[in-house]
Amino acid sequence: MADLPTDTEIVAGAYAERVRDLFRVLAESVATGEPERDAILRFRRGLVSARRVYAMAVEAMKDGDKA
Repeated sequence: MADLPTDTEIVAGAYAERVRDLFRVLAESVATGEPERDAILRFRRGLVSARRVYAMAVEAMKDGDKA
């Protein structure tokens, strides 16, 4: 039986998936004629949010190890 992924691997994978999704939306927006500035601003906001949530999850896992 295959080893189950660790919590850290799951969180990192979810973060990577979110960044891929943000990039896809950016690419689609630009390709469909949305103003580049608006698309980039939305991408940046999403990226900042994803980074913040990722950092929170990492901290929560560290705190969970102490419990």
